[in-house]
Amino acid sequence: MKICIVGGGNLGTAMAAEFASKNHAVNILTSKPEAWQKNIAADEIVRGRGLLKLKSKLTLMTADATEAFDSADYIFVTLPSNVQKDFAKRTAPLVSDKMKFVMVPGFGGAEFLMQPFLQRGAELFGFHRVPFIARLKEYGKSVWFEKKARLHLAKFSGGDIISACRDMEQLFSIPCEALNNYLCITLTPSNPVLHTSRLYSMLKDDDSAIEQNKFFYADWNDAASEVLFKLDDEVQAICHTLKQVNLHSVLSLKVYYESSTVSALTKKIRSIPSLSKISSPFKHTSQGLLPDYESRYFKCDFEFGLDIFLQFAEILKLNVPTMQNVMNWYRQRTKNFTRAINLAEYGIKSEQDIYKFYWT
Repeated sequence: MKICIVGGGNLGTAMAAEFASKNHAVNILTSKPEAWQKNIAADEIVRGRGLLKLKSKLTLMTADATEAFDSADYIFVTLPSNVQKDFAKRTAPLVSDKMKFVMVPGFGGAEFLMQPFLQRGAELFGFHRVPFIARLKEYGKSVWFEKKARLHLAKFSGGDIISACRDMEQLFSIPCEALNNYLCITLTPSNPVLHTSRLYSMLKDDDSAIEQNKFFYADWNDAASEVLFKLDDEVQAICHTLKQVNLHSVLSLKVYYESSTVSALTKKIRSIPSLSKISSPFKHTSQGLLPDYESRYFKCDFEFGLDIFLQFAEILKLNVPTMQNVMNWYRQRTKNFTRAINLAEYGIKSEQDIYKFYWT
């Protein structure tokens, strides 16, 4: 297959290495093509087997979307939500009928942000979580990654979801399950509740400068788990209210993490090896380490994640005090009271509007 990957970060690099190692033609669309080399190296962590070293040759590294998109069977978009709208607006004139875009991951408002593509007849798919945990070793040159056990894919517009799943299995070498509706992606309780619960519990009482950063996951605590469980319950309440759509695949985090108590969840998250070295989103300043409110952990997961959940709850007239408190805290801290995505602007003002928008 001929593949285009938009974005050269952790995930995009790992996907490029995986696909190219199987002799697929891989184009990278990146703002820094000069920093890339054609031959990239990847270390895949395989449980029980150690490291599997991949050597992969890319076809093209470019900042020109016309070149990158040309004849691609699939275009994988790994950009964070806060830059997707601008990307879609800039490149929409290059999009033609039946071009296949896959959002990695698919939550965070992709079905709204990619509207310029959809208006031109593009097909849109999304993963409910990232397929890999990945971290760059050297930008444009090397990466390490660990695969998830299973993929879940949904379509928002057009296309054959079963055929797309088979293609994903070939590309990733991971079993892929087709989901019945894109709402299963939108309502996935992943980063929009995972990151926001940790940041809220960490900073709600004090966001002043610190001397030493904390690990985001390895230092996870019960306070974060308590907030996470409450947010997860409120997401499940949304799912249970939308009775006209089968949302059984939107698993509670109690099930996903196999943890029924706060302490068990804390232990589980702290013990995930692939997440152990990830630091919290702080930045160095003259006063010391301060929260980086421009980080995707803040801008994407609050504004394009949790706030979408909150809007669904408001439309459904559900009481979601934890969502409301966490979003209110974020808006007060950042002084940003404008919604990044306003569902009403997409015609979603009632429960029936939700079904109409997501009907496939």
